[in-house]
Amino acid sequence: MSASEAPLLLGCVCTSWRSFSLATPRLWASLHVVERSLSYDVRVIRLEAIKRWLERSGRCPLSISLYSDNYVPSEQSTGETETALQDSFLKDLVLYADRWRHVRFSATRNVIQELTHLSPNHTPMLESITFFVKPHYPRNDLRWSDFEMLKSPGISSFSTTSSEFQVSIPLHWHLLTELSVGGSGWESTLDAETALAMLARCPLLQVCKLVVNALSASPRHPTVELPLLHTLYLDFGNTSSFLLDRLHVPDLRKFLFRGHVDSLPLFLSSCSRLETFDVDGSSLVKSSLMESLRMLSTTMRHLTIRDHPRPRAGPMGAARPTILLDDDVLALLAGAPDWNASGHTPSQRYCPQLESLTTLCGEISDLALQHFIEGRMATGGTGPSLKRVRVQFSRAMKLDIKSSLKPFVEAGLDLELLYQPPPLPVYGSPWEGLEDAPSALPSVWGPTWTLPVYW
Repeated sequence: MSASEAPLLLGCVCTSWRSFSLATPRLWASLHVVERSLSYDVRVIRLEAIKRWLERSGRCPLSISLYSDNYVPSEQSTGETETALQDSFLKDLVLYADRWRHVRFSATRNVIQELTHLSPNHTPMLESITFFVKPHYPRNDLRWSDFEMLKSPGISSFSTTSSEFQVSIPLHWHLLTELSVGGSGWESTLDAETALAMLARCPLLQVCKLVVNALSASPRHPTVELPLLHTLYLDFGNTSSFLLDRLHVPDLRKFLFRGHVDSLPLFLSSCSRLETFDVDGSSLVKSSLMESLRMLSTTMRHLTIRDHPRPRAGPMGAARPTILLDDDVLALLAGAPDWNASGHTPSQRYCPQLESLTTLCGEISDLALQHFIEGRMATGGTGPSLKRVRVQFSRAMKLDIKSSLKPFVEAGLDLELLYQPPPLPVYGSPWEGLEDAPSALPSVWGPTWTLPVYW
């Protein structure tokens, strides 16, 4: 709820716009509520605003999101607990449960647990539900078996954090089209064997996100085929998983991957319709990345490579960074000769329909990037497919290539190159060491951007 956004903003334009907005229930059918520790008077005002907002939505199905810092300690007395929950925003939102369509709850376990009194009869319109359980101590696991409303037959999308996942969640698994078991990899309790057993129960899945970071025994589960899956997010954290060895997804179009598995190239070779590949190389080695790129389908259009240099033991125990993305990798994508084991140059050009390349960090030289763009733009009569290049370097500029690439930019190429600025000169200060010393020279860092984080 914000006065700077619709629909409240519409009512500030003029009387007729206000009348129109108040008479259009669909404008009020979405609501995000932030609940923090507030004074009693402010809380009453907020609760009244929520009530008016939802009354204006008429009988429209609702999309509701609750972000709550309200915490009811389990050690409190029953009377105190009931009083705290009566003041909770969740209590007022539950009054409209019969119109919930899409709901998201970000709260502590004690607050979320108060939804257990709802049944499928209370939530006949429910289609998607998300639980982001905020950590607190002492920890009390959610009793998923008590959440009867998850048996609502209309639920097709379910999301929760991997630390809270249990196979006992009472869902109609065979009806799910979207499933997310995400969160931080370091706290994930999901292993590959459990993940495969879960996926086998979801034949209609189209979108799936999994954080698998728990070790499991040798693979026993048979191959799982998901014929409708088109988007897959996988984070293996710091473990090596056999999940890809047992997964067949013939219609996969978008794949976001983090981790290290020897079978990644083989898995990619089976994805004949893949169009988007986003790989975080924090756990890969260069040879694995290059082999994976060779296996990408000719339908590939959007490629993102995130390279975070990792320390690796060097001579005499010194640590030096391990670089994944360098000129060799870029040359492979540029169409430069790529000698295979037999010494012959393959005639195939990798990713011939590539439209966008996005890279973060890495050790690409300016000249190699220039050659990549020139090679990609110099195609046959069909015209170049490359439309966008975004590169964020982990170094300062060494060679200005923008003038050489200007003709391509004028022809429509969306080019964005971000460098680290050169180091500032060190100046001595006559006030150095004093607590009230003037600040140093102002920062001259230029604009930066970061890639979306999916985990």
